[in-house]
Amino acid sequence: MPDELSVRQWQEQFRAGAFNLQDRYTQCRAGWYDWFCQDHALAGRLKKIGRVVMGITDPFILDNYYVWFKNNCPLNGPLYDDARFEPLSGNRDGKYFVISLDSPHERMKWALVTERYGFDAPEFDCRDIREMIRYVNSIGPELQKGVIPPFIAEKDAVTAYARQRGEPEGLHIYRDGDHQYSYTSRRDRRKRTVLAAASLENAPAGFVSEQAHAVKGMYLYCPEDVGIPLPEHPENIKKSREKKGVER
Repeated sequence: MPDELSVRQWQEQFRAGAFNLQDRYTQCRAGWYDWFCQDHALAGRLKKIGRVVMGITDPFILDNYYVWFKNNCPLNGPLYDDARFEPLSGNRDGKYFVISLDSPHERMKWALVTERYGFDAPEFDCRDIREMIRYVNSIGPELQKGVIPPFIAEKDAVTAYARQRGEPEGLHIYRDGDHQYSYTSRRDRRKRTVLAAASLENAPAGFVSEQAHAVKGMYLYCPEDVGIPLPEHPENIKKSREKKGVER
């Protein structure tokens, strides 16, 4: 890959038309690293995926990241592109993120996958590029300060909940809004919606405290699983048995 340009420098060159030519050299300078389409198609694809890069205004992302592009070939579905944002420091440290366009693997037209949320599902997805740009700019200050947003702990709890329900590792846990998550069960193919709360006093709308389960320091409520006891995690069973042994 050529010498990395900051996102701000990339925007300046894009505006100046530095990446308009269709030849391979120009498109490699633009940041294309891997592709399955024909070389002459890269310039046109860059104009589409590049719109989201051009929308970035957060100073930290502009001056501390570089961007590169990948044209992907899924086993099923058409080719699609993504823009990958790497810290110029070379140290990802949870700050790497990817924005994909029209991926057949995702629910929405635009999807943001972040290292901090995990690569199993997007941290944020939407149909409108303006929503994506707004969200990416909003997380810039968090990335700068190394802030871990509360929904990371919520997602970890939902993942643990699904595992206790017998789901395998690698389940896609989608974030559907503030304090709300969903996944499709590998066991019965039914969708599960899970609401999360750090305390019962500040639970989100629709949360039924009497039907909630305490998992990894969070309270979780899944309407589809109401009335079905939550199997105790093997680790908790072991601790419970050890405690009983001490009491004897």
